[in-house]
Amino acid sequence: MADLISGQRAWWIIGALAALAALTGVFTIQPLDRDESRYVQATTQMLETGDFVEIRFQDEARNKKPVGIYWLQAVTAGLLTSDAERPVWAYRLPSVLGAIMAALGCFWAGTRFMSREAAFAAASLFAVSILLASEGGIAKTDAMLSGATTLAMAALLALRHGGGRRDALVFWVMLGLGVLVKGPVTPMVAGLAILALLVWERKPGWLRPLLFWPGPILAALIVLPWLIAVQLATDGEFLREAIGVDLAPRLTSGLETHGGMPGYHLLTLSVLSFPFIFFLVPGFRAALPGLRDTNSDQAKAIRFLLAWIIPSWIVFELMPTKLPHYPLPVYAALALIAGLGWQAFSATPLWTRLTSITLGLLGSVVLIALILAASIVYGGSPVLAGIAAAICVMAILAVIIAIMRKQGTAALMLAIFAGLSWHVQMRMVAVPLAQDLNLSERAAQTVADMTGQSGRDAVSVISSYNEPSLVFALGTETRLVAFDEMGDAVIAQSGAFVSIEDTARSGDDMATLEQIETGVCERREVPGYNYSRGEETVLIVRLHNCEQG
Repeated sequence: MADLISGQRAWWIIGALAALAALTGVFTIQPLDRDESRYVQATTQMLETGDFVEIRFQDEARNKKPVGIYWLQAVTAGLLTSDAERPVWAYRLPSVLGAIMAALGCFWAGTRFMSREAAFAAASLFAVSILLASEGGIAKTDAMLSGATTLAMAALLALRHGGGRRDALVFWVMLGLGVLVKGPVTPMVAGLAILALLVWERKPGWLRPLLFWPGPILAALIVLPWLIAVQLATDGEFLREAIGVDLAPRLTSGLETHGGMPGYHLLTLSVLSFPFIFFLVPGFRAALPGLRDTNSDQAKAIRFLLAWIIPSWIVFELMPTKLPHYPLPVYAALALIAGLGWQAFSATPLWTRLTSITLGLLGSVVLIALILAASIVYGGSPVLAGIAAAICVMAILAVIIAIMRKQGTAALMLAIFAGLSWHVQMRMVAVPLAQDLNLSERAAQTVADMTGQSGRDAVSVISSYNEPSLVFALGTETRLVAFDEMGDAVIAQSGAFVSIEDTARSGDDMATLEQIETGVCERREVPGYNYSRGEETVLIVRLHNCEQG
């Protein structure tokens, strides 16, 4: 393997793996509810209005996250698409870039303290891992946040191993980018790691290059111009709402029903870290004894990895609000430990390999069940589901056999294939074919068919199906209302228009139902599953007032 990854080839291979894994869903999966569709719709409105300071979803100020990801999405969508058609894949490309940055940052960090082969193994497994690659195919903040945070932490690790001002500048630039993308997360992860190491080692000298004055200035120049502009544009509301309305509730309660007990992220680790979970327990077994040699480069690096993981992981576990992607900024450190496990797994005790295999199998069961559910339960193809599941099962069994035979290179290649295989089967086959999960685009197509047949290219839309993906599919002017407001909205409308009724949200008010039927000249039904709410529904699409112009 040494010849394969010599020189620049390792970097290109890792970047290609990260791009390939992330891209498997970019062109095939519909805009997802709710966060992704809110991000892409807010970016669309920036392109429509030319206002790149304030962030809005329709008429609502979106004072939650900073502007970084919206700007990046605006660049790719603005350059690669037209005003008439803005497919969601164009908004997802910054996330693909974020996944590539994270994988390359992992490799850079690994080369500072482990063999090149082990660093390559860690970064390659991280590149195709479930959480990183899945987030890399979704148009929101988390893949780019992972890229910025991983590169910032790799720069810090480089400082501990003889790095200088250039590494310090990389740290400050990535810190600024992380703040511009998702506020305090990157500073939190880096700050907690630095604090933990200062308490543990009481040796601050390695941090001295961070005082090189251009670094903090660069970070400030990345963040402050927009922050000042948005504070002025919103009369100070952005920070008040971002901190008081969005961040603070996440720290004190389960925001938007996303609550969970401590231990939630540990329980999901075997699924989200697949396939590097197969080497993680041997990695910890190989790493921890090395701490005894306090002055070695590997001991310094392992202390750094533990300081990177443990304090931030505790914070994520203690936060009442739990979402699976929250710990992603520390997954690169876990992958690096898995790289150590791959390097040493033939020499580690059998129980470590068996434990990792067991965890990998648990994660695999969940991942294969997701493929089957998407393909069978939600309107996909049972035949393709069986084929997809069989391919994944065979890949996983091959990984296990290679591990038990202590075939390191084969185990690595097969694990990479298993990760890629799941992304292809799930995100290129199962989900795109699961039509029940694609209510918004099917409803939008129904609206286009109905209005086209009536001779009207565009009419206004009123909907009690309130998912953001419908706004992105139909346009900014789509009006979302509650069911009990829908009757009055229909009565007040003039000219031809479309109404969409979400039957799962409909009440039994006969007067409202009669009002909704006013002037109906065509009526179609779109059955499906609203995964945001966890309920089956039928969208009733009505064309009103066909004869009015």
